[in-house]
Amino acid sequence: MFAQRLLSTVVMWSVVLGLVFLAPPFCSWGLLALLGSLALWELYTIIEKANLRVLKLWGITAGFVLLTGSWFFFKHGVVSAKSHGFEAAVLSLAVGGAFVWTLTQKDNPKPIETMAATIFGVVYVSWLFNFITKIHYIHPAEMLECGHRLFCGKYAVLYLVLVTKFSDAGAYVTGRLLGRHKLIPRVSPGKTWEGTVGGVVVAALAGWGTFFLFRESLEQLGMTAMHSLVVGALLGVVGIVGDLAESLIKREAGVKDSGSWLPGIGGMLDLIDSLLFTAPALYAYLRLILRSS
Repeated sequence: MFAQRLLSTVVMWSVVLGLVFLAPPFCSWGLLALLGSLALWELYTIIEKANLRVLKLWGITAGFVLLTGSWFFFKHGVVSAKSHGFEAAVLSLAVGGAFVWTLTQKDNPKPIETMAATIFGVVYVSWLFNFITKIHYIHPAEMLECGHRLFCGKYAVLYLVLVTKFSDAGAYVTGRLLGRHKLIPRVSPGKTWEGTVGGVVVAALAGWGTFFLFRESLEQLGMTAMHSLVVGALLGVVGIVGDLAESLIKREAGVKDSGSWLPGIGGMLDLIDSLLFTAPALYAYLRLILRSS
C-alpha cells in the first residue's frame, strides 16, 4: 500500500514539476486547470453521495475560469488590484449564478444547501488551489520577464510540494511504526499524535534541506535557513489540517477515497488535499513575513 502510494506520488508530482520547470508556461496552466477541475468534480461527487444536491456544471465552470484567468493575470505580471479584482469578480458571479440556477429548480426543497455546497466547492478547491499559481509567479513578470527572480518562483513551488509530500510520508511512516494515540478517530481513525509529530518534524527537516539544495533561488524570496525550517514546520501542521479537512468531508459521505485515478492514493482530491491548505499558508508567509514582491 505504502509502495503504491509513494510511487503514485513521485510519478504524479514529477510530471507536475517537470511541466512547471521545463515545459512552456501554458502546459503548467493546462495541468493545474485539469487537476483543479478533476478534484472539484470529485468533491461534488462526494457531496452528492452525502445526499446533497449540487450545481456541478456551474461550479466546475466557475472553478475553471478562476484558475485560467488568474494564471493569465499572474503570468503577465498583473499582481495588483486587477488580478485580485478578477478573483473577486469570478467568485461574485459564481454566487449570483448559483442563485439564478437554483431559482429554476422547482423540485429543489433545500436551495440554500445546494448553493452553499456549490460555492463551497469553488472556494475550497479552485480558489485555494489557485495559490500555487500565485506562488509560481510571486514576482511580477514585467520586472524581469526572463530574469532569475521570476524563475525563483518555480523553486518556491518545488519547496511547497517537497515539504508537503515529505510531511505526508513522514506522518504515514511514523504513525505506522510508533502510532499509539489516536488524533481524531471520529474523522480519521488511522491518524495518530505520534504520526502528526513525525510529519511536522520531517516537514521541518525537508524545508531546511530544500533551502540548501536551492539556496540561491530561495534567498531571492527572502528565505533563510531558519525561515525554511520554521516554514517547513508550519506547512507540516497546516498540511495535516488539510488532510483532516478532506477526511471530514469523506466521512460524512461514507467514502474512503475521492476517486480511483492513482493507485495507493485514490483520486485527484486525495492528491492535493494537503496542498489546498499549505499553498495559501506559504503564499501568506512569502508576502506578509518575507515581503516577496
